[in-house]
Amino acid sequence: MKDLDSVQIIKENNKPKFAVLDYHLFEEVKEIVEDYLDHCHAESVIEKTSEKDWVGLDQVKKELNIK
Repeated sequence: MKDLDSVQIIKENNKPKFAVLDYHLFEEVKEIVEDYLDHCHAESVIEKTSEKDWVGLDQVKKELNIK
């Protein structure tokens, strides 16, 4: 990740209000957040399901007629 020293903080009433950052850094941060949210969702799904709800690779291949 690019150096965070280039981030500029805009204050209002002497309190941080906004952060201005390089667009490429924003894209990197956005991707990291999206990956984290996907991970949290996957963990949630795994916790809510049991092994009987899962379908094995062999069964998927059979249903899709894949050899």
